[in-house]
Amino acid sequence: MKIIGIAGSLRPAAYVQKLLGAAVRELPARVDFEAWDGLEQVPSFQSGPLPLQDGPLPRRVDEMCHTLSRADGLLITAPAHSALPVQLTHALEWASSQRGGAVLVGKPVAVVTACLRAHEAMWTQTELRRALAAAGAIVYGVDLVVSPAVSQFDSDGRLVDSEFRDRLCKVLEELCSTPLAKSTV
Repeated sequence: MKIIGIAGSLRPAAYVQKLLGAAVRELPARVDFEAWDGLEQVPSFQSGPLPLQDGPLPRRVDEMCHTLSRADGLLITAPAHSALPVQLTHALEWASSQRGGAVLVGKPVAVVTACLRAHEAMWTQTELRRALAAAGAIVYGVDLVVSPAVSQFDSDGRLVDSEFRDRLCKVLEELCSTPLAKSTV
């Protein structure tokens, strides 16, 4: 099984980068994981020629869509904000478009958000679930109330709190056990 991971932040030391690493450590051994780190170079879905026009896709968009089309599932870690990070929004718009191959149709996706307080992740989870469901994905999610200000990871990069790790593992189990739906696109 092939899972692609995307951290929804452009900062290399971002907390969601660490969270993605922690999630990878909890994936079953049978899973082949690949992080896709081209988010920064994904152009706006509305920039340049109209998205529905013929012609080649932008290079990073084409790479992302091919990578996602070959995957059995997707794991997204995202910061808790009142709006999705704009680059993640662009990537989801391309991946859900007909021009991008509608590569999310029937694809299981786990969404993991980190926040300081429980209510903060609600907005990010809601926006991501809406965008992914509209794209035809099967969405699983968990919001973890973990503070970037406190060390939440052990020396191996795993989440220290066993309750958080158990909640994360449950979502990853769902992601890894969901059979792919046959795309009608």
